[in-house]
Amino acid sequence: MTVRKRKRKKLPPTLSNTGFIGSTFADTDELARNEYHFPRKQMKITHHVLDALLQGATHLFQQHKVEAAISCVYLPKYKKIGLVLSKQPFGRNEGIGYFINYLKEIGHIEWDEKTKDYEIHNTSFIGVVFADLEKIAKFTFDFELELLSKFVKDLIIPAKELFLQHNVKAYLSGVENEDQHKVGFVLSIKPYDERKEADLYFVEYLKERGLYEEDESEEELVPIHTKWSLFK
Repeated sequence: MTVRKRKRKKLPPTLSNTGFIGSTFADTDELARNEYHFPRKQMKITHHVLDALLQGATHLFQQHKVEAAISCVYLPKYKKIGLVLSKQPFGRNEGIGYFINYLKEIGHIEWDEKTKDYEIHNTSFIGVVFADLEKIAKFTFDFELELLSKFVKDLIIPAKELFLQHNVKAYLSGVENEDQHKVGFVLSIKPYDERKEADLYFVEYLKERGLYEEDESEEELVPIHTKWSLFK
């Protein structure tokens, strides 16, 4: 005989922040469709996904009148990947140009390096946060996904600090939900407790849009072994 174990009704999560404006995310199952099987000298996936997530974040901030723009720039020639920040939207070539000039200023590229193809017209740039990839000889698909996760969680932290240093009220947190096969950012126009609220908000965001994968398993059955029959 078996009896059904009653599930406790889950209380809805409490979110104290009313400034959330949305989320941008990638489905890691979909990324797996682009899996490659031989090591490569250059990245193929990480920078594209990260830039798409950040371009989406920029769009949401601009929609809500927040002067914040951020993108990911990958310089395979110099083995650098960075987040370029500005108060106003900018094009791809401007982002590359600003990143290269920044690397010149801190001594990572010689000043006589030609960069005429990347002219800068944006005067609202506020900084760059970058990672050095010089020690990585080959990239694999799994390693790129690990990098994506690390950059979403860690590289974004000093970028947020740069925004705040320049009085840009753009708040974003990297989130990764393995159960839902998602990685991305949650965005807000007000401060919030990242450790407690970011993951909760991300789950609620997915549920609101019908993108949350519910656990379809049946209620757990608890077997009871007895020689007595309770029902005749």
